[in-house]
Amino acid sequence: MIERLWKKRSDYYAVAVIPAVVICFLIMNDNGNIAAIRHLAAIFLISFFMRPYMGLRTIKFPDGGFGISFGLGAFLCFYPAWLISSTGICKYSDPIIFISFLVLACLGYVIKRFVLKETYITPEEAMQTLKGFAAFAVIFLLFFWIIGFNPLIDPGTENYMDYGFIRTIYRQKTAIPYDIWFAGEKLNYYYLGQSICVYLIRLGLNTPEYGYNMMLATFIGMVFIMVYELICGITNALLPDMENRDKLSSFGGMAGAVLAAFGANPHWLLYGIVYPLIGKTYPVRDYGYWFSDPTTYISSALGDPDNGKNEFPAYSVILGDLHAHVINLMFVLPLLALLFDHCLPVEDDEDENEKRGLYKLILISMLLGYFKGSNYWDFAIYFVITGAVVLTYEISRKGIGLKAFCTVTVKAVIVIVVSLLVPLPFTLNFKKMVTGIAFSDVHSPFGKFLVLWFISIAVTIGLAAYILYSQKHDSEINPQCGACLLALSVCAIGLTLTPEVLYIKDIYTEGYHRFNTMFKLTYQAYVLFAIITGIVFAILLYELTSGNKRRVLKCAGVIGLTLYVLLSATYTGYAVNQWYGNVLNSDARLGISSLEGLRDDPDYGFELQAMDYLDKDDKQVLNIIEAAADNYTHQGALSVYSGACTPIGWFTHEWMWHDDYDTACIKTEQVELFYMMGDEDYCKEILRQYDIDYIFVGPTEVSKYYVDTAGFSDLGEAVISTEWKGVNLMLIKVDKSKL
Repeated sequence: MIERLWKKRSDYYAVAVIPAVVICFLIMNDNGNIAAIRHLAAIFLISFFMRPYMGLRTIKFPDGGFGISFGLGAFLCFYPAWLISSTGICKYSDPIIFISFLVLACLGYVIKRFVLKETYITPEEAMQTLKGFAAFAVIFLLFFWIIGFNPLIDPGTENYMDYGFIRTIYRQKTAIPYDIWFAGEKLNYYYLGQSICVYLIRLGLNTPEYGYNMMLATFIGMVFIMVYELICGITNALLPDMENRDKLSSFGGMAGAVLAAFGANPHWLLYGIVYPLIGKTYPVRDYGYWFSDPTTYISSALGDPDNGKNEFPAYSVILGDLHAHVINLMFVLPLLALLFDHCLPVEDDEDENEKRGLYKLILISMLLGYFKGSNYWDFAIYFVITGAVVLTYEISRKGIGLKAFCTVTVKAVIVIVVSLLVPLPFTLNFKKMVTGIAFSDVHSPFGKFLVLWFISIAVTIGLAAYILYSQKHDSEINPQCGACLLALSVCAIGLTLTPEVLYIKDIYTEGYHRFNTMFKLTYQAYVLFAIITGIVFAILLYELTSGNKRRVLKCAGVIGLTLYVLLSATYTGYAVNQWYGNVLNSDARLGISSLEGLRDDPDYGFELQAMDYLDKDDKQVLNIIEAAADNYTHQGALSVYSGACTPIGWFTHEWMWHDDYDTACIKTEQVELFYMMGDEDYCKEILRQYDIDYIFVGPTEVSKYYVDTAGFSDLGEAVISTEWKGVNLMLIKVDKSKL
């Protein structure tokens, strides 16, 4: 009775949170507050109306799978809109985006009510969904507030590039965009993650100026919710049915979610917490620990044989990174949910298992195909993980034999074929940057490897030992779920060890050969270890409450993991303070806009004026000429802000993406001569070659070059101009008739 009453009260509290969050946005002094409410509404609508497509039968979530439903639903809504737009039938803009959502929402209702003959949503399911949304909304609100203290796009990081991708896809309204920094060529990078961001931005009737930072808040909220759901769902399937199983799973889910979303690797524990406690300073620098230090622990600057990268979600979102590996995590986690549900059959219903299994396998294959265009590393990683989990599951059911081999082979063919067809419009316009696989001739220092991974690997080995022991002694642990977790555990450890053995030869050069391989593999390893840690936490609680043997050891395990998670999570507070400042001082908050703070900037405000003018031009693929941009600088800003294409942007990035150093050099020289030569015939030739619509003479151009306007001043009309530090800045609209 008391438990039922408490459950009802918690339902009321959860529902009350939602209007409270809306009120917080309304009273917040931020130009993006209404945009945030629309964004939240779009997320809720996707999650709510795409629920029927999850079709989960074994994996159950305490919040109805709000986050998993959103991740899968966002992909399902995006894909037909993107696919149809890629054929040229229509633009990748508001009409097709809204139509794809409405058609799928109606189709989901029809399938649920008239095909499956089930209630579309029960009151209990509705309440669960609202609980999940309420939890997500609180985290979204928190990071919306935090990001507002440092919202501007930072040219010193790759969020400059990521914003440019989103802005150009938004402007061009196309599924296959032209390269923002290589005018006339298609974008040769993994941009489908940014395309899906544009889908969500447009569905919320917003613009990239506000949508970019709101997607960061969306990402961290979804990582927390999805990891929580996954741990709860897997743990409930693993542990025997008992009265307090849901509570134990929920505790494990919270532990894993906190670690995944807000924690850091153990470098932070050692150098950020232990060192200050014993009176030591971080040995790398005099002024102490910097929040990016855990990600670059393996570094030639620190005396190591090469450079590595070990990133994690909390660092990504605090830095403001919406790179391929970041966005894609919101779709990796739904794949794991589908994978475990696929491998956990409903008892005594073989026909249903076959139908459901095929449906799940097709969804998994579609997501894997999507990964080829959003983050190819995740395709490789989760193709292997999918194969390992399915193979282990089939062997656990059928043993090693012809039947298991045939089943796995058929499933492998389905995955390969579907994942090949799904991204076809992307792959037909894409040139791979990978040139092969090589064995590592250098390795991470053993001590540093242990600092980074010893705790996670030890916990994972502990889980594997527990499962093997349980299977040997015929415990009540679900054998199929245990087998799947064994495969996942081996893969998680393998992700940390692989860069020590081999690496993918790609765009990275001398001293950085393993950098990208380590970066992308260990990013996923960190999240998988967080999930495993949450599951182990729940298992320890289960063992502690169900038996008297080794209680001291189990208590020590629970206390140890609790301290590990809580101390790890202090990283987020420390990093937020370093990157955003005092987030309790509301007077210092700038707002969620990615650009607004630049309007009054004495050096770069003119670029925003030029952006405003270009935004009024209806031409989708707009070409401008501006200074050839050096990497990680403010140069190339107008193309980033407006989504217009320029002949050459960040030099090294474009050289690597297109694997064409010579062309990048030629373009850089052409732009330099355009501004400095003062030869009208030469300028006409460049304007014709790149079909230039506007010439920009801004602060960067006059600072980088000795600009001679004689070559182009008579080739168009200065539509805006101003004086800056004694020189004339202008945006010239090219008169094509003069070329």
